[in-house]
Amino acid sequence: MAATVTEINSLDEIQYKSKFKLFFYIALCFFLFIMAFFNFFPIGDKLKGFIRTKLTGPCNPDFDEIHLEWFLPKIVVSDLSLPSSCFNRQGPPIKLAYVTINYQLINFSPLGLPFRVDTLIYGQPLSVYFVQGFGKQMIRLKDQKIVLSRLDALSEGKFKLVGSILTDLSAVMEGQNISSLSFKASSKDFQIPSQNLSGFNLPNLKLNQFYIEANSLGGSRVAVEKLIIGDIDSPVRANFKGKIDIQTGAVNFSPIDLRGEVAFSESFRQEVPIVDMLFQSFNKKDNFYQIRLGGMLGAPKPSAP
Repeated sequence: MAATVTEINSLDEIQYKSKFKLFFYIALCFFLFIMAFFNFFPIGDKLKGFIRTKLTGPCNPDFDEIHLEWFLPKIVVSDLSLPSSCFNRQGPPIKLAYVTINYQLINFSPLGLPFRVDTLIYGQPLSVYFVQGFGKQMIRLKDQKIVLSRLDALSEGKFKLVGSILTDLSAVMEGQNISSLSFKASSKDFQIPSQNLSGFNLPNLKLNQFYIEANSLGGSRVAVEKLIIGDIDSPVRANFKGKIDIQTGAVNFSPIDLRGEVAFSESFRQEVPIVDMLFQSFNKKDNFYQIRLGGMLGAPKPSAP
């Protein structure tokens, strides 16, 4: 028997159940259950106990507490303390007032799980994007303004810098090696305050301009495309470019090969007369000493190019 027009119209009013909605509700309930579990379960105490009993090596971080927050769900670690041994150095631990970890949308280059990590280190806020891929990790620091004086504690007061610097970093790691690197940093108020370095009294150097641009050449080798220090009003002006072979875990021991030129203002030469004696063996071109920097990144050695 044929269906009437009224029966056909009634079929259009039937609301069929959507499998997508069913899966969505199940996933939502599961997510809320997980959030509630971590919110009320003493995960911080359990994790701290696990760290203290299982991690007995030189790099054993400590923290006050760890918990989850519902708004823009994230993990929050407060008063994180990282021993200097985690960075292959000696000295007091590095203190981070807090660390928050937010999950971001999936990343495709490299393919993996992306996170945004926000922290406060010695009063300096930092935001870092981190991607855990298949055998690779990517670190991204995008247009981050850093106040240099806040980081004096990292050098234990041995070397001081003043001013703010805008940084942009993208690095891909495979294991412990850097497979790709792009780095830029610039400043308009860069300054090295008066201080004593290895018995030498360095006067205040208001350099103003600072700019560096570097990119990887494959493996651990990095090309320094530009390194510019100082402007026309600065006591010291320098311009270099070349290569650095990054030693992972011991950056200060990275071999360098930089070539460029350095000039000193008349007032600086009068204030530090030893400069003329130190650079008298180097050739001059338009009042700039022509120099090659070799040795290691932490202890460069000047020589004739």
